[in-house]
Amino acid sequence: MKKAFLFLANGFEDVEALTPIDYLRRAGINLITVGVGGKTIVSSHKVPITCDIMLEEAVQIEEELIAAILPGGLPNSSTLAGTEAVKDFVKKTLTSGGIVAAICAAPALALGSWGLLEGKNYTCYPGMGQDLKTKPKAGERVIRDGNIITACAAGAAEEFAFAIVEAVCGKTALNKLKTEVVAR
Repeated sequence: MKKAFLFLANGFEDVEALTPIDYLRRAGINLITVGVGGKTIVSSHKVPITCDIMLEEAVQIEEELIAAILPGGLPNSSTLAGTEAVKDFVKKTLTSGGIVAAICAAPALALGSWGLLEGKNYTCYPGMGQDLKTKPKAGERVIRDGNIITACAAGAAEEFAFAIVEAVCGKTALNKLKTEVVAR
């Protein structure tokens, strides 16, 4: 079964990470949390999370990813943006036809700094991304452009997770998940 990685560094935004973790696993996706900078990572609201593996272990996994997910929060987004191995995973995932998903600060700070948003429709935390060649779509909560999914902030975490599930598993799996969690 192909894997999806969700990368975490200290200062990640709690709901932007935990909602996709929960919903993707409920949908049957083999989601693995990857700690960047340690196995136990502390969120922006001081919640410690023990990751499934550390980045050093992830680089030993050679199979293609079906998705690479970057939650927002600071300094998480900056740390992920500055980590060459995370950038490599994201680029390889796109090249192999997988989904890359980023929310809040991560689209601008990571995907944007890597040049992956040029010519794309995307959203991010309000006010961010203004220094990038392609500007974000203000007021949009979640946008999918090809294999890239972006979302604006913690308030869009559920929609973000739903977009990833639909992209990876299809509409039937998404509807089943929505029924299970009694989504609107």
